[in-house]
Amino acid sequence: MRTNLLFLGASTLVAKNVGNITQII
Repeated sequence: MRTNLLFLGASTLVAKNVGNITQII
């Protein structure tokens, strides 16, 4: 369970970072 939550959190952060980079470009 904890591993899944960490993976989900990491995926969310990565998605947000990718979105920010896309907006900057």
